[in-house]
Amino acid sequence: MKYNRLVAYILSLVIIISTMMNLPTDSAMRVKAQSLHDKKACWVSYQDISNELKDKSEADFRNALSKMYDNILDNNMNTVIMHVRAMGDAMYPSNYFPWSTYITSKRNAPSYDPLKIMVEMAHEKGLKIEAWVNPYRISLSDTTTDSFKATAYYSQYKDYIMEYKNSGDQTCMVLDPSKQETRDLITEGVKEIVTNYDVDAVHFDDYFYVDGMVDGLSQSERMNNVNMLVKQVYSAIKAINPNCQFGISPAGNLSNARAQGADIDTWMSEVGYIDYIMPQIYWSDTYKLSNGTITTMYSDRCKAWQEINKRDIPIYVGLALYRVGEDSSIDKGWAESDSNLAQQYEIAYDMEYDGYGLFRYEWLGKSISTDELNNLNNYINMLEGKDDVNSGYYISYMTHVEKYGWQSSKTDGVLSGTTGESKRLEAIRIALGGKIANGGITYRTHCEAYGWLPWVSDGAVSGTSGESKRLEAIQIKLTGEAAELYDVYYRVHAESYGWLDWACNGEAAGTATFSKRLEAIQIVIVNKGDKAPGETAEPYVTRNVRYQTHVEKYGWRDNVYDGQASGSSGESKRLEGIKIKLTDNLYSGGIQYRTHCETYGWLPWVSDGAMSGTSGESKRLEAIQIELTGEISEVYDVYYRVHCEYYGWMEWVKNGQVAGTSGESKRLEAIEIKLVPKEK
Repeated sequence: MKYNRLVAYILSLVIIISTMMNLPTDSAMRVKAQSLHDKKACWVSYQDISNELKDKSEADFRNALSKMYDNILDNNMNTVIMHVRAMGDAMYPSNYFPWSTYITSKRNAPSYDPLKIMVEMAHEKGLKIEAWVNPYRISLSDTTTDSFKATAYYSQYKDYIMEYKNSGDQTCMVLDPSKQETRDLITEGVKEIVTNYDVDAVHFDDYFYVDGMVDGLSQSERMNNVNMLVKQVYSAIKAINPNCQFGISPAGNLSNARAQGADIDTWMSEVGYIDYIMPQIYWSDTYKLSNGTITTMYSDRCKAWQEINKRDIPIYVGLALYRVGEDSSIDKGWAESDSNLAQQYEIAYDMEYDGYGLFRYEWLGKSISTDELNNLNNYINMLEGKDDVNSGYYISYMTHVEKYGWQSSKTDGVLSGTTGESKRLEAIRIALGGKIANGGITYRTHCEAYGWLPWVSDGAVSGTSGESKRLEAIQIKLTGEAAELYDVYYRVHAESYGWLDWACNGEAAGTATFSKRLEAIQIVIVNKGDKAPGETAEPYVTRNVRYQTHVEKYGWRDNVYDGQASGSSGESKRLEGIKIKLTDNLYSGGIQYRTHCETYGWLPWVSDGAMSGTSGESKRLEAIQIELTGEISEVYDVYYRVHCEYYGWMEWVKNGQVAGTSGESKRLEAIEIKLVPKEK
């Protein structure tokens, strides 16, 4: 929800400003930013309840439930969506529905109230709990149909129960959505839950009009019937507990959701229906259409859902934990990557989704899910500023890699990124570890299209995500007491160059101005003055100055760089104009220059790519002065020499000295310019 996101950003800004105003610098990384997502949920379905909690004594039930909740908490989640009615039944003592066979096999009442314990224990552990209800469904097969018919409730409700055949020719039953009796029964069941239990929300899933129920009914009729129920349930919940939320998790395919009777456009644009929505977007971004085209199905549907969110209600994305590692010939992304969930939530988060739900609990414990969950949790930790700060290392860093997204944290010189895969780094976070008691770390990156980005510090993100922009260079330096006691060394693996040499304490590392991607990085901390971890001769490859000349007969020549000759020699062609510009904004400042021109004499100073001289007047340049300005003038000298009529190449001059002649009517024919670091 954009308002919540704005508030969180403001709170984060307050934290950053407070940190800058003389708070201990080593605490900056350890200040936990306000979470920008309010729901990280796990669906606990009737299958999970049956697997983990069925037919247990109260003590065993409590023990098993506690372990389930701890597992959910260990995976960074704060909300449980608990299936309390799956098939016209109840996981609690109800006046309207029989006991569920998924909590008690013979539908006999246990000696305790399972839902009461579920709610109380969730809140004790700091979890929110939502009561998940399938409103219409009564059975899914011949077996479950026979089971419900054996209860007294079947004869009580049979006048508004519909039977239909599913795709497997099994007999299924639902409450008839067109009947007011159905709406009243479902509403009374919800009221019973909200009245008797301190649930944080009531949650409906996507089971409305499914295939086979009443296939001849129009979409508008289906929507009308479902809308009457949704509106009635919403009003009933708010009358009992205005703070209890009501949300729906429809099918992720918008067309299918509408066809099933989910009037998502109305729900997300008008008041009085729902408090939040959680579409089940259970695809990857490597989805093959029937014509063979690969499409970004997940991203496209995330965008489509956000586009219809006219009322800006909270929107959470349902993620398919159950599909991780799936070998599908159509949806190939699940088998090709172990970062699907992390990348999917990153995409949703960038589209201003407010959180996510994982379907479902069973897959939290499967080995095939381990890497996916670790990568998702790493991304969540990154968003929330929760790095594993302990006494075990000096420095940790995490990179965002093309295709893979955020990688797990690396420490003390371990490679982060990839080599041999031609994958660009897109962003980085760096933080000091527990071995450094005081001080901080600050860094900035040179990013495709943007150049050098502003400095950030202590775990903040430098770079981009969702923009496919490569990092091209980086600077890192320690601050505070850490800078007095330690040196920070870092080196990068760059496209075309491989591993460059080690940079130190704020030096640039990489290849800015050559448009080469960074692919990996290593960072180490050493005691002040100790030996570098390797060669330090060339950590940074760049071009400092670009210039082009307007030459008699030829016009503007191509740009050249850093000491290359621009113009001509041996052809007796005059220079008529020149443009000079710094190409690497590693340092602030600029370059200015002026020329001595036939007829006009010394022209005014110009700077940073403007033309000095003439064009179209056939006037020769006779001399030039060039100088640096601002911060860069403190770091570099600018040297230049000219090829002059009669004299040929003249001596190098620097920093505003005159190169060429005046009063001799001698044309300049070529020029070379370069920046040279000042002697320390």
